[in-house]
Amino acid sequence: MEELQVQHWPTPHLNLIELPRSHEERAFSQAVVDGLSKQQKTLPCRYFYDLAGSKLFEQICELPEYYLTRTEQKIFEDNSTDIIDALGHELAIVEFGSGNSIKTRLLINAALKRQKHLHYIPVDISSSFLKASSHALLGQIDELSITAIAAEYADALPIIPAPKEPRLFLFIGSNIGNFNRAEAVSFMTKIRKRMDSKDRLLISFDLVKASHILEAAYNDAAGVTAAFNKNLLARINRELGATFSISEFDHFAPFVQEHSRIEMRLISKCPQYVYINNLQREFSFEQGEYIHTEDSHKYTFQSFAEICRAAGLEIQNQWLDKQKWFAVALLKPREI
Repeated sequence: MEELQVQHWPTPHLNLIELPRSHEERAFSQAVVDGLSKQQKTLPCRYFYDLAGSKLFEQICELPEYYLTRTEQKIFEDNSTDIIDALGHELAIVEFGSGNSIKTRLLINAALKRQKHLHYIPVDISSSFLKASSHALLGQIDELSITAIAAEYADALPIIPAPKEPRLFLFIGSNIGNFNRAEAVSFMTKIRKRMDSKDRLLISFDLVKASHILEAAYNDAAGVTAAFNKNLLARINRELGATFSISEFDHFAPFVQEHSRIEMRLISKCPQYVYINNLQREFSFEQGEYIHTEDSHKYTFQSFAEICRAAGLEIQNQWLDKQKWFAVALLKPREI
């Protein structure tokens, strides 16, 4: 791996660890080539979140159909103190996929009622979005210091600082649903291997419910999710010199019962060719052919517990909304 660039910002209590830009560009290019070369074309959902995509996702979170964010938010509003109390000691917080850190602020504020200072370590692929959210947090919370890591999760794991306090790892926003079962077990196992006995992992997950509720959440009437999905093609145009005609793709996100997941798709409306200048590659699309851009798995309590067990973790506590649509679980290393 290339050496990491460590940039010290002039703002007090704030450091950034950032992967070299060349690393990001090569990884993005390779992912596009690999994904569009498959018989079933795919693009990794982690590349949704450039600055434009991150802003669109913020809009998605406000949509009436998108129950996930407000349901999870209510769980944290009602239970943040209980969540922090369940750890029973001072802590540092490490968050994967931090975004704007809105829900995390509730945990930060709850922790700061028990301790005088908190070290927060957000990890996010969007460097610009990470900087903005970190500055906003520091502007509001004096007792905070931040080490921000602009990287993909796999690259960030080996370089996460180990403060003197036990760590609370966060993977919220139901992001675990973007992984298939093997990927979820693998990711959680990697975290488990870096956890000490007093460290904990707080993870949120969406529960199985009626398919019309699920599908409405990912096919909103205002078309914001469609714009979010199509921004991935726009990003390839911007960064790799591609010729995607965005209007010639439709967004559709069905619930696939067999896999218990929503599948985000970009469907070609006609036969077409797309040339990617930076890669000097051309890709063809048949009418009706789609690019699979994201999965959002929905769980039963049993299926989630099985994933935890396979990753060497067990559920210590669990919090639900009143409708039992969504869950937040505190996990601890499992004694073997």
